[in-house]
Amino acid sequence: MYRLLALLFVVVATAAFLPQAEPPEGERVYNQFLIDKARFHGQVQQLAEYVQRDVPADSLRAAFKRSRLAYKRIEWLLEYFQPVLASRVNGPPVVEVEEHEPGQVLRKPTGLQVVEPYLFPTYNSTQKDSLIREIGFLLSYSGRLEQGIPTGRITDVDILDAIRQELFRLQVLGITGYDSPEVQTGLPEAISTLKTLRETFRPYAEKLPEPLATQLEQRWTGAIQAIEAAPDFDRFDRVAFSRNQLYPLCRTLQLARQSLGIASTASGRFLSPTVATLSDSGAFRPDYLINFGDFSSTSHKVALGKVLFFDPLLSGNNARSCASCHQPERAFTDGRAKSRAFKGRRSVLRNAPTLLNAGLQTVQFYDSRVFYLEDQAHDVLKNAHEMRTSPDEVIHKLSGSSEYKKLFSEAFPSGLTAPNVRNALACYIRSLTSLNARPDRYLRGESADLSADERLGFNLFLGKARCATCHFFPIYNGFVPPHYEKTESEIIGVPQRRQTKNAQIDSDPGKFSTYQKDIQRFAFKTPTVRNSALTAPYMHNGVYRTLDQVIDFYNRGGGRGIGIQLNGQTLADKPLDLTLPEQKSLVAFIQSLTDTTGLTSRPLKLPIIDDNHTLNRRKIGGRY
Repeated sequence: MYRLLALLFVVVATAAFLPQAEPPEGERVYNQFLIDKARFHGQVQQLAEYVQRDVPADSLRAAFKRSRLAYKRIEWLLEYFQPVLASRVNGPPVVEVEEHEPGQVLRKPTGLQVVEPYLFPTYNSTQKDSLIREIGFLLSYSGRLEQGIPTGRITDVDILDAIRQELFRLQVLGITGYDSPEVQTGLPEAISTLKTLRETFRPYAEKLPEPLATQLEQRWTGAIQAIEAAPDFDRFDRVAFSRNQLYPLCRTLQLARQSLGIASTASGRFLSPTVATLSDSGAFRPDYLINFGDFSSTSHKVALGKVLFFDPLLSGNNARSCASCHQPERAFTDGRAKSRAFKGRRSVLRNAPTLLNAGLQTVQFYDSRVFYLEDQAHDVLKNAHEMRTSPDEVIHKLSGSSEYKKLFSEAFPSGLTAPNVRNALACYIRSLTSLNARPDRYLRGESADLSADERLGFNLFLGKARCATCHFFPIYNGFVPPHYEKTESEIIGVPQRRQTKNAQIDSDPGKFSTYQKDIQRFAFKTPTVRNSALTAPYMHNGVYRTLDQVIDFYNRGGGRGIGIQLNGQTLADKPLDLTLPEQKSLVAFIQSLTDTTGLTSRPLKLPIIDDNHTLNRRKIGGRY
């Protein structure tokens, strides 16, 4: 018995001195998240105490900045697993609307960005009670952020995907000022983010071959030092940072992932899980934004959709086609303030938007009234002011062509049907996707170059001019990265006529007409600015004839800046203070986003109609 106890003692004592197995990386990451979350919660508590004690405003603002920096240590994991909860902590200070519920169903924003304007640029102590209430909401969330993080189930795939996603967020939301518009702490927060991600990846880096590990460490260091060397927020060279530091870091991380044998996530997303940077070819997948798997694109569908797009047979009078208002040579617009209505006797309600890259958004039309391109096609076909026809009429006409019957049978197992007509048109529009302008190629390090004016304009777009806080890089529309789940609308106060003071807002109620929510009155979907050099005039009513006029409108502070008294303007109403040369550079950059290569050709011929339908296809281009 004593011998057995002695032996057991030796075994236990020996085990105490043996090296202990390291916890798996998922457990290590989770434990660090708990530590960093507690630090963030503590910083918010300190901010609340400071407000209660009426400490000087400088101390309040410093405490707020520390809270934001602490949040950036947990953002990467929280956004990956719990983006909704993350939006309650650091989402935009915009009231959200349940659009499909009756009445004014609103969700008020909470979090850091709601607290920010109470403290910056100045603190008004008369708002102390409101500030305490908002910080209370923030405290209620910051104390339970671990909820929803899957304890014990965080995988290597999750960790590396979350790191990749956070680097994209840093580029498109962090250093652009999107989530710190007044305090402008995007640069120090980016440094905090990069250091956190480097620490998180370090255990993986230790398993890499020495040359790759050294290269990766140099990439981390170079990115951090580039931001540290920035003179200030406005003068930070975001273009050089993306091209020379961030993208090489992203590519090296991809090489490291491949070396470690860690796969990309298998879940389908709009943003491809396999690309290293947001400027890579094939980064975005339009076929993700469909409502049925059978609606995915094929070459036969695209070819058929192109023929249908240019055929006036789809209109009620056989005299206008989709191309009448969306002309390829004008980047699929028509050059008018508002498009001609059916029979050309009057105008439709709004300006014709470009269809280039229309597949890279979750809603269609200025008022966001439909979600899918198939629904857009259906709406246009039946609209009394546009094509003025019906599904039955279209099918009856097309069935009179043996060529159309053949094209439909090749493209669809079910042949010629109304849903297939809409899907073919939608597939063609999705094919009108191109993210290969000179700025794209420049960031990828290809042969394309940018002039000094274009580079300055690019940096202004991403920074001082705040364009990229609504027109998100790199699609430059309102599709919010990096999750890409919603398309934003904005209330900017577009005037009836071009004037710089005492202006009147255009009477078009915008999104209100769709959902009947007062808070959405005068709200319009944020369109892409790609190919804008070809799509004048601008805004939903075509009020501005040139890009210079558009930039001047924004520079003055939108509608409020030209005298429009508008509640709920989502655009900052303070002037941007862009100099005239800066405005010219901004226009030069937007003009450099032109890319219609291979997208503007017309079909050589249209199918022959076998029966006696009377057609006038001379009007196919819409030049009546």
